[in-house]
Amino acid sequence: MSKTRVAVGMSGGVDSSVAALLLQQQGYEVVGVTLRVLPDVDSAFDVENDPSVVRAKMIAEKLGIEHHVANCSDAFTGEVLKRCHADFSHARTPNPCCYCNRFIKFGWMMDYAKSLGAEFLATGHYVRIEEVNGVRRLLRGRDPGKDQSYFLFWVPDERRNHVLTPLGTYVKSEVREIAAQNGFVNAKTGDSQDICFDIYGSQYTEFLKDRFGEMTRPGRFVDEKGKVWNTHDGFHKYTVGQRKGLGVAIGVPAFVKHVDPETGDILVTGDKSSVCFDRVEMVNCEWHGGVREVGTTFRAEGMVRYRQRAVGCEVTIVDTNKAVAVFDEPLFAVTPGQCAVFYDGDMVLGGGQIV
Repeated sequence: MSKTRVAVGMSGGVDSSVAALLLQQQGYEVVGVTLRVLPDVDSAFDVENDPSVVRAKMIAEKLGIEHHVANCSDAFTGEVLKRCHADFSHARTPNPCCYCNRFIKFGWMMDYAKSLGAEFLATGHYVRIEEVNGVRRLLRGRDPGKDQSYFLFWVPDERRNHVLTPLGTYVKSEVREIAAQNGFVNAKTGDSQDICFDIYGSQYTEFLKDRFGEMTRPGRFVDEKGKVWNTHDGFHKYTVGQRKGLGVAIGVPAFVKHVDPETGDILVTGDKSSVCFDRVEMVNCEWHGGVREVGTTFRAEGMVRYRQRAVGCEVTIVDTNKAVAVFDEPLFAVTPGQCAVFYDGDMVLGGGQIV
């Protein structure tokens, strides 16, 4: 009887490496896939010597599994980089990880996995996928400090039905211990958070600007009375709720309250409470576990940024694309472009992009 074939997205990090090991131990036929997502800056990319590729290949050889390097730079450029550039251009603060998970990892890479004959795609995400009332649902990972369910809310049900996440029941220290026990070269390496952009050694806003052209324009820092406090050279460098790095001295700590993409002006305030909101509108929504009818209102706990404390709220489905959430208490720095994600306990109900 043939084994079920699973493709594991192997970044070269400890998490995906241990995920591949665990699945192999569970009896799956495992094949490793390392994505090359970013286009070359200087055409000097060497697949044989790229550190992430080398580490992933070493782990694959140790496990005795196939290893493939897949170039999805064109898809990543269109689905992630250009979307982020457009967001910044319209005074939104994008969440590239949510774009990447929906369109690249569980989009492009899943299709690539199928081309290799894989029935499932697995990753090293710290989330659980469990059957609830006969439906595979996304739940928080056991490790509260590493839970990544917020970033995966946008993955459609039909895609998640073909996803395995073996690290969901582990905490990070256990994963590192497993890696060390098995002699993995990456057992003690740091996390590869945001590595897609950090490998260029600069802020990705500047990378996007250099690649696709000017995103924003210079403008002024103004208060609610219209007083000009300073100027800036591009509003893409600032986000709602930001306090540090403004170069604005108004006598009290200043916070960004609003960014106007038409004028380039940034509204600042010394009243932190005025940067807190209890009503959030979302678009591009994705709901899980069955169709939610237009007009439906339900209770949930919501987050408007990663690792924020979940707060009780009432969510109303306005139409197939839009929803509104009213929170039990005001939330600090509700930021256009970021994602609002809703839970029932540990189970993800869905969410959308904040407008």
